[in-house]
Amino acid sequence: MEEVLKGFVIIVVIIGVGVVLGRRRSLGPNASQALGNFVYLVATPALLFDKLTHMEPGQVFNKNFIVIVASALLTGVLFFLVYRFAAGRSTEDSVIAMLAASYSNAGNLGIPLAVYVLDDASLVIPVILFQIAFYAPVTMTWLDILHQREHTSLWKNLVVTPLKNTMVIAALSGLAFTGFGWHVPDIVAQPLTLLGGASVPLALVLFGMGLTWNAAWRKEVLAVAASKNVGHPIIAFLLASALGLHDHQLMAACILGALPTAQNVYTYALRQHTNVALARDAGLVTTVLSFPVIVVLSMIVG
Repeated sequence: MEEVLKGFVIIVVIIGVGVVLGRRRSLGPNASQALGNFVYLVATPALLFDKLTHMEPGQVFNKNFIVIVASALLTGVLFFLVYRFAAGRSTEDSVIAMLAASYSNAGNLGIPLAVYVLDDASLVIPVILFQIAFYAPVTMTWLDILHQREHTSLWKNLVVTPLKNTMVIAALSGLAFTGFGWHVPDIVAQPLTLLGGASVPLALVLFGMGLTWNAAWRKEVLAVAASKNVGHPIIAFLLASALGLHDHQLMAACILGALPTAQNVYTYALRQHTNVALARDAGLVTTVLSFPVIVVLSMIVG
């Protein structure tokens, strides 16, 4: 438990550095965009590739993967049904609410938590793969169809767009090297290792720089937070227990489920002009609540 708390302290300190830099605008007006692009397009893909080339395929596609996929989908579908029929909101709004309640911040916060709290960055790889390669493309295609957009293309949304994402490219390339037993030359592996090493600290600094403090703690936002921070990890715990996972694997499933709503959901809401305020506020509220929830989960399950 001491190591877990130490990991949280490290994360909070680095996020704090980001908050100070962001408030003082020490890195300039466009720093967040530049750092974000570097983390998303270069550092994190390099980290994913590096980790995957040191893993076996069975370490990715295993019971943990099943728990991650099933818990996200169950949480999302349940919240969609409640939001759509109990709250009486539109289908379009309910899709964004579903994502807000189940789409995790696996990059900027998930990877650092996996490194400093779970001591294994590879644990978050299945979350990133599932969300970027499946969850986001399917839900965005669904919204395009609901909005009756003439330019909607199933092929583009479900295949072409994910394959243009550098994280998906890195993950598929890493899986290919691992699956075929190919050796990565040192001249390639070492630069990628160095670039990947920048992902965790820069993601946390960027996370701190992007924190805002004006979220509306409305009932529907709190409902999303209850689903994301509490419901999701409970479902993950039940599924993991049913599949026979225990100890560290069980704690990992719960912590990954308790991750806050990803900033991507706000981006998707803006793109679709749908339920933007909920997506924006859910990101902050679930982030604020995620830290105490994850600490408690670590004490109970760890």
